[in-house]
Amino acid sequence: MAAFTDRPTDDAFRARPARWLSALAVGAAGAVLVAAAEPPAPPAEVPPLAEASPPAHAAPDADLVHKRALSARESWWSWKPLVAPSPPSVREAAWVRTPIDRFVLARLEAEGIEHAPEATREALIRRATFDLTGLPPTPEDVRAFVADARPDAWERLIDRLLASPEYGVRWARHWLDLVRYADTNGFERDGEKTGAWKYRDWVVQAFNSDKPYDRFVIEQIAGDELPDRDYSTLVATGYYRLGMWDDEVPDLKQAVADDMDGIVDVTARTFLGIGLGCARCHDHKGDPIPQRDYYRFAAFFAGVKPYKSSPSNSIDAESVLRSVRRDFGHADPEAERAQYAATRAALVAEIAAIERIAAAGTDAPSGPFIDRAPAEGLVAHFAFEDDRCAAARNSVAGSPAGTARVRDAGFGAEGRIGRAFRFDGGDDRVTVDRPVQDSFTASFWFRTTDVGGGSETDRRWFLGKGLVDGEVPGIVRDWGISLVANGFVSAGSGDPETFVSSGPGHNDGQWHHVAFTRDRGTGRIALWVDGAPAGEATGSKARLDTPKEISVGTLQLDAHPFSGTIDELRFYDRVLRDDEIRAMATGTADDGAGARLMAARPADEAARWTQMRAQLAAMRPPEWQGETVLAVREADAPRETRVMLRGSPHALGERVEPGVPVIAARSEPALPAARAHGESSGRRLALAKWIADPGNALTLRTVANRLWQHHFGTGLCPTPNDLGKLGEEPADPALLDWLAAQLPANGWSLKAMHRLIMQSAAYRMSSVPTAAALAKDAPNALLSRFRMRRLGAEELRDAMLASAGTLSAERGGEPVRPPMPAEVLATSSRPEEAWPLTPEGTWTRRTLYVQIKRSLQHPLLSVFDMADMDSPCPVRFATVQPTQALSMFNGELANVMARDLAARVMRERPGDLRAQLAWAREITSGRAAPAQDLDDAEAFIAELRSRDSMDDARAMQAYCLVLLNLNDFLAVD
Repeated sequence: MAAFTDRPTDDAFRARPARWLSALAVGAAGAVLVAAAEPPAPPAEVPPLAEASPPAHAAPDADLVHKRALSARESWWSWKPLVAPSPPSVREAAWVRTPIDRFVLARLEAEGIEHAPEATREALIRRATFDLTGLPPTPEDVRAFVADARPDAWERLIDRLLASPEYGVRWARHWLDLVRYADTNGFERDGEKTGAWKYRDWVVQAFNSDKPYDRFVIEQIAGDELPDRDYSTLVATGYYRLGMWDDEVPDLKQAVADDMDGIVDVTARTFLGIGLGCARCHDHKGDPIPQRDYYRFAAFFAGVKPYKSSPSNSIDAESVLRSVRRDFGHADPEAERAQYAATRAALVAEIAAIERIAAAGTDAPSGPFIDRAPAEGLVAHFAFEDDRCAAARNSVAGSPAGTARVRDAGFGAEGRIGRAFRFDGGDDRVTVDRPVQDSFTASFWFRTTDVGGGSETDRRWFLGKGLVDGEVPGIVRDWGISLVANGFVSAGSGDPETFVSSGPGHNDGQWHHVAFTRDRGTGRIALWVDGAPAGEATGSKARLDTPKEISVGTLQLDAHPFSGTIDELRFYDRVLRDDEIRAMATGTADDGAGARLMAARPADEAARWTQMRAQLAAMRPPEWQGETVLAVREADAPRETRVMLRGSPHALGERVEPGVPVIAARSEPALPAARAHGESSGRRLALAKWIADPGNALTLRTVANRLWQHHFGTGLCPTPNDLGKLGEEPADPALLDWLAAQLPANGWSLKAMHRLIMQSAAYRMSSVPTAAALAKDAPNALLSRFRMRRLGAEELRDAMLASAGTLSAERGGEPVRPPMPAEVLATSSRPEEAWPLTPEGTWTRRTLYVQIKRSLQHPLLSVFDMADMDSPCPVRFATVQPTQALSMFNGELANVMARDLAARVMRERPGDLRAQLAWAREITSGRAAPAQDLDDAEAFIAELRSRDSMDDARAMQAYCLVLLNLNDFLAVD
């Protein structure tokens, strides 16, 4: 079959096909009032593929599955063309507020069931506020809404909530559930995903700005391939980097295939509602999906670089991270650094050529890198040329360092000069008795593709992955050098803590020279990378004599191990001159040796050599003004895609080209075109535009169903990630189709869809059923009443903070780590390092900003059914279990929140116990407490005082703890 057909240009894509929307009349509030009688047709230039056929060499079973797929495409509800039906007629037309109500009411009238009455105003504002912001309304908000007699009070409330920045925080959580968002990689080490939080913040901002849903889709799948790509669209492609990453894989090909499977499966389920993953190993006869279709879909992502390319314990930083600036498109820091490196390398090569000729004559050939390390002041030199042994040789006789002790290092790795030691990011390390402590220079070469420790915003050396280190916790006289975040080299000394750092990008798989100098007389420390100054500072003037050993390949305390190669470690008991350090890094002569070489050379040649050396000495790396983002990156050309027999990357079958599943192929994506910037193939952009096409019924049905789900508790199709035959059929397919058609008609605005749904009478129903409804519609399948729900895990914690008055208004930024129970930390192999607390001022931020660590979850969030972070989570469990009550009555967090709530009500209603009790109840429930409840509460406080000898504060805390455990607080009705 032809893999692709022609499609409109990028500019043409943005135009809304008026002929598809002409039958849809849009009301002033953005809600569609009259539906189209005919389905939107696909663009004329994209022909349907009804005649598509399997390849001639396909097996008989594949041919059968292919034919079944063609048949299913015409018969199964989700794969049919989208028809926006006219809303049905109903007898009780006065109840109807939007066309949604006609669909709901028609089914109720057909069964002879009366709908529930409208909920109270207190219930409605609490419902709407939690639905749109994930927070409870304040008592002041409730009172204002109850008293608002304007006919459009409800609409005004919805608009206010949609304009709140908390809206994006709430709805980002729904999306992050689908795409497996976590801040760490999972598996044994569970390292942090550098910059993942920037994707999280992008999602929040996308919802708050009401980014059109089609653009929202495209930016995540192909934001780097857009002609108008910028910082934001690159951050959006962090979508590809959210899966679990094993940095110590037993089978590299399997790990890469598994990661690709995550991308394929999440894309198909999240955007299209297709359960494609089953077809990885065999024909999926249920839907049906030929196995070949899985790999055709995967071929769209064949250019995406995998997160690792070797079995070593590291992540390929250059494959998953990108250095950018906020004004990307006008400036590219990676291009600036590449240009600097190329210019410097050419200059060094020319200087070296002149020196080579001066030393050996006119015909001197190019030779290997020349080791120009000086001998004066050298107290230890470890060339790491050793064969497998327990000790590495020190070539300096009588050195105070002696021989180095080796533990599990990789011997015989390719070095910068000869051989080197390889460190695997695990237990490998080399230890050296401290050879220097006053004025000194430490010099070495390293090479890695790994992501360092720490973060680009906090580059203190002891947070990184240890290169050469003598770190000891506390305020001590130590020093060290490490790799931080996206290839920053950081170094420093202690007492007082002082550090300097290079720019990023030194994890590019190339050799880099590092020199760290310390002058005891002045306290000056300086870092040099590749012979250029990277930074200097003034620190301690005391002897740096802690600890007794220097660690190579990990921090001193067996923490933050380095993955990569280290070579030619030297220690000097003096501060090397600038020209000596440049000579070591470039292989060119220092000032003295160079002058002797050039003494007999022609004057013009010597002058040129002198000029170039001055130019080299003056060169500095581009000033680092950007930041690192987690993003998609493509190889020079897409990899060949082959069917994997039984899903194994070790058993390859036929080659396939990009394509979409037959069941969804009423049109095919456009022919991909390599992007003008030359960094990608354009395949993903072709797929993204196909997914976001207004004629793609699957996309529209999927997102419309999700919107309904998060407002009514259950999707019209209860299996929102699987609209196929193995999922459940929709309760009202006509309503779902009608809703789906409204999205493009309203400019793909999700906020317009919220208004449309929430302005319906169906949304405003009470959750209390009538007797007849309970008898005939006990499961509420016909939506005879609103569905009460319990607060989600994040809502619960946020609501406690809001009630206590301690919720932080700060949004965005790096994840925070509030206190974690010691019992949970004890489950980690390194409890003291597993959850380093962030500053106390961050502990009351919204739960979206609490770090999601795959291997270490907060017990309250876990017990209240937070999303599974390892796979797409379209629907959260709503379990009822004893540990929930235990957590809410005995858990530390709940008791702290009760204490803070008690302090708030006593502070805000001083001297009046009954007013305090009433205020606490109003804060937590959103409604005034009945007099009888307050009488009971006063008796409860009196009993605590007399029987348990509690003081006023402790008794009020106990009362507030009870309030946090009431359904009034825990549920939304």
